[in-house]
Amino acid sequence: MTTVNSSGLHSLATIIKRLEAAASRFEDIAVVLDPTTENRLAYEARRQLEGPDHDASTSYSPPPPPPPPPPHVAAATAAPATTVVAAETPKSVLAFREQVIDGKLKPFVELTKGFAGPNVIEAVSLVQKEFDILGDFLKVVASCQKPDQKTLESILSSFPEAIEAVSRAKEANRRDRDWFSHLTILGEGAPIIGWVVNPKPQGFVVDLKDSVVYYGNKVKKEFKEKNPKHAEWVNAYVAILDEMQAYIKEYHASGLAWNPKYGVTVGQYRSSGSATSGGGAPPPPPPPPPPQTPAAAPAGGAAAVFAELNRGEEVTKGLRKVDKSEMTHKNPALRASSVVPASTSSPSVGKKPIKPSKPHALAGKKPAKFVLDGNKWLIEFQENETITVEDVGISQSVNIFGCKGATVLIKGKVNAVNIINSTKTAVLVHSVVSSVSVTASPSFQLQITGTAPMIQLDSTDAGQIYLSKDSLSTEVTTAKCSAINIHLPVEGEEDGIFEEQPVPEMFKTVVQNGKLVTTIVEHSG
Repeated sequence: MTTVNSSGLHSLATIIKRLEAAASRFEDIAVVLDPTTENRLAYEARRQLEGPDHDASTSYSPPPPPPPPPPHVAAATAAPATTVVAAETPKSVLAFREQVIDGKLKPFVELTKGFAGPNVIEAVSLVQKEFDILGDFLKVVASCQKPDQKTLESILSSFPEAIEAVSRAKEANRRDRDWFSHLTILGEGAPIIGWVVNPKPQGFVVDLKDSVVYYGNKVKKEFKEKNPKHAEWVNAYVAILDEMQAYIKEYHASGLAWNPKYGVTVGQYRSSGSATSGGGAPPPPPPPPPPQTPAAAPAGGAAAVFAELNRGEEVTKGLRKVDKSEMTHKNPALRASSVVPASTSSPSVGKKPIKPSKPHALAGKKPAKFVLDGNKWLIEFQENETITVEDVGISQSVNIFGCKGATVLIKGKVNAVNIINSTKTAVLVHSVVSSVSVTASPSFQLQITGTAPMIQLDSTDAGQIYLSKDSLSTEVTTAKCSAINIHLPVEGEEDGIFEEQPVPEMFKTVVQNGKLVTTIVEHSG
């Protein structure tokens, strides 16, 4: 009986241990499936009660950490609201790259490097940068919805800088006589990328091309017998403009074609572009440096003097008006003693100093303008340029202002021509309906090939007027003018032969019957 009881107890103990082992395994499974803090603490407490002799099979091993997600998944998880732009390049962008950049611009750049001078090569590299900027902008246009005006201006901020860089390259190399005509062509075509802000981009490119062709024909004529590559170079540049016009006609005929249906905002496009290129958001900028307190001015010396001068008009408030009794140049006794007595009168505030006017030489150079505004052609601030005004009407007027060394050709009949504040400016006009007015424009030249009823001159010196056989009835009025000569065609001679006659400058005025009578002073000898 005792043996049986001992065997039964041993079997019972074995069953209990097996049950404990099974319970321990279930707990291990629970911790693995739900590794929360509560389950982990309960598990550790039980292990401490069981002691180190517990079966090794019941030991807990923490689950391995999950593998890190791929970079693109991590970016999407971190910023789920960001819309990722499709990697496929839009058709319009591919067309611009293939037709304009690869098809026309790159061969033009290679041709330039093969024969042109260093100044032209540098200017062409700036032109290439212009088209790179335009290509990046067209990517934004094809992928985004149309932004507000402020955002659009920020995107286009690099356009004026690129155009101005080509113009500066032209102006900086005016002494390069061998290649300045080529630089002029590039300067005339530099604003080509500005079609993106023009409501009629095709017409904008056509007008720009006409100006380029005008100067290009000069280069062809100059180098016709010297080097045919110059003509090839001109044709290659004009081909870029032609291809640009064809591209605009196909994809942006009525202005920039944004992507309103499937496009994203410009902000989303920029953020997605930075995320894909850099693999993540850039680190935040460092905090601004703490504001520095200005150092106190020294008590004396030159620094103290300049500190007082920097106060502006405040520095004169402490001055008082000097009385006549204290003026040494009016009191010989004071000059003898060299001592001026102290004044007991209260100081008075002196007059404010007159602000000096800005010298004309420091005034910034204003941008040139050649545009039709309503019925007025505005030609302003042109320097050493030849401007041709075509397709004019009798209701239109031509206003020339602030030009220097410019030549203006007006083809057709206009209502009026006004020349104001221009120096060494030559104007050739066919016919005028009302009058030609010249004001404060020294050393001007005016030639009329048709008819003009009146020419008015005011505050102008050194002018030359050429009249045709049809304009001999023109009336010329002058006021405060000198050195004005009128060239009349010689009868019986061929065209282009003129006789110069000066306009009188000296007059004699006498009183006759209570009235002033003025006559021209004639010199005989």
